[in-house]
Amino acid sequence: MSLSEISCKFTENTLDEIIQKAGGTKHTSYKFGECFKKGDSYLSRVYRLSVFGVNETNGSTVEVHLICKGMPDNVARRKVFHSAVFFRNEINFYTKVVPAWEAFQARRKPANPFTEYPKCFASYCDGENDFIALENVNFRGYNAPNRQDYISLEDAILTMRTLGRFHGISLAFRALEPEVFEAAAKGLEETYYSEAKRQWYIGFLGLACNVAKDAVEKTYSGTEYETIAKKFLQPTPLYDDLIKLVSSDSPLAAIGHGDCWTPNFLTRYSKDKHPEAIIIIDFQLARRASIGLDISFFIYSCTSEALREAHYEQLLKEYHQSACALIADLGADPTAVFSWEAFQEEMRQFARFGCGMGIESLPMSLIEDDEIADLDDMKEDAVLTDVWDIKPFKEQRKRERIAQIFKHAIDQGYITN
Repeated sequence: MSLSEISCKFTENTLDEIIQKAGGTKHTSYKFGECFKKGDSYLSRVYRLSVFGVNETNGSTVEVHLICKGMPDNVARRKVFHSAVFFRNEINFYTKVVPAWEAFQARRKPANPFTEYPKCFASYCDGENDFIALENVNFRGYNAPNRQDYISLEDAILTMRTLGRFHGISLAFRALEPEVFEAAAKGLEETYYSEAKRQWYIGFLGLACNVAKDAVEKTYSGTEYETIAKKFLQPTPLYDDLIKLVSSDSPLAAIGHGDCWTPNFLTRYSKDKHPEAIIIIDFQLARRASIGLDISFFIYSCTSEALREAHYEQLLKEYHQSACALIADLGADPTAVFSWEAFQEEMRQFARFGCGMGIESLPMSLIEDDEIADLDDMKEDAVLTDVWDIKPFKEQRKRERIAQIFKHAIDQGYITN
């Protein structure tokens, strides 16, 4: 395997740049690691790469372990998944948002700065040969759980605390240095819900609505949940609403992750199997938007009905307390920036987003490995529904998992008649 498989712009000079960012002077060798399996990434080809080097001044050796993402070879795959857009957005996150965050924190000097993301060592963006080389945090003990499993309460609490810190830095940044914050946020673009994306996505959204309507009908037949959910699950007005939700301004708008399902929260566990830290990965869908989008996405895509029924308010409080702690640490007043009452209102206004996005993320989570299409066999005239041709689930447990998010959202008043 050669470096050019990542990108023709990923060269020996790139390896030197990586080693220099890690404190060395030049690379001496590199080694590719185990390949990723089918379905691990739709938007890119992903590689594990270890780079070895030296510091010629003091004779020390340097090792850097990377996850490298490159554009798909298959041109149809690039077109269907809008790979260039998603690459540009993640690269802009790392080259515009992260440096602004880091400079802001350097000015504010918090005791516990937000650093829960992989370091970026190199990137290139021209729409054709894009790549990004990120720290492989597996080497620090962080790993992804099974995408089909529910998250435990302990994991959910830590995820909400981490998400609170992720949003908290933006809320403090926006309160204290609004112009600098907005300049950084302008580097991000909406990758999913805009008029420009409608024709690309609306066909798939129709399939997702059909899967969700079938799930609700067979789980809550004849109830208000069926009536209200079916009204919500109309592709054109739903897409209109999703555009509104991602583009609406709010005092609680922040840099959002955009893809808050379990595999993007890599977790490190203690020796006795308790979660102790999380690194957030994959910022290709990052956007400036309400914090309610990320929170509702996570809640509805990753937690069980039993966990929501017993611990929903606790999870929101864990998130809120964590965000407020970082806001205070950065020198802003959390009671003015992020009151509990304002947070509750934000969820009432924006949390239905989690159902709109959940009807995509849940079928993608629940699909079996042998049901995933071979992405590199895609034909030139392929469209999104050729790859994500999802159909109603035969298994009752899978239908219930989708239907139950609507029950919760309706019970909370997030979706109404």
